[in-house]
Amino acid sequence: MPEASPDELIRTLLSHPDPEPRRQAATSLGGIGAGRPVIEALINSLHDPNRGVRAAVAAALAAIGPPAVGPLVDALEDGDWVVRYRAAEALGSIRDDRSSAALLRALSDRRDHVRYMAAKGLGRLGELRAVGPLTEALSDENEFVRRAAERALAALR
Repeated sequence: MPEASPDELIRTLLSHPDPEPRRQAATSLGGIGAGRPVIEALINSLHDPNRGVRAAVAAALAAIGPPAVGPLVDALEDGDWVVRYRAAEALGSIRDDRSSAALLRALSDRRDHVRYMAAKGLGRLGELRAVGPLTEALSDENEFVRRAAERALAALR
């Protein structure tokens, strides 16, 4: 069976009625690389109604790496906390100064899920500038944010 073209994968990702082909298309697009249409389609799919598709999209954007950082940083400003959460998740896997700076800002997001993912990502990236903000996050109102900050600080030691 022939491999699908990037255009076919993008069409599947954006319009297939079944989430499984959308998830598979996201994964395939992450392996293709950093073309602008691919990154734009993946960023748009952070709004997908299916949780598994959104997770695959975040992983695909993380696999693309630095070329996806700018659009992911922009996605941290989205009005939908689920989009911000998945953007923070992807950024936490991309070693880039812009990722770290954006995650530092996301530590003060109004939604605890986003703060949690920002703390987790900062620990994964080994961002030493995060020690002060993560120490402050130890007092976060949300227990999961506090635990993520604690684990991140342990990873930075």
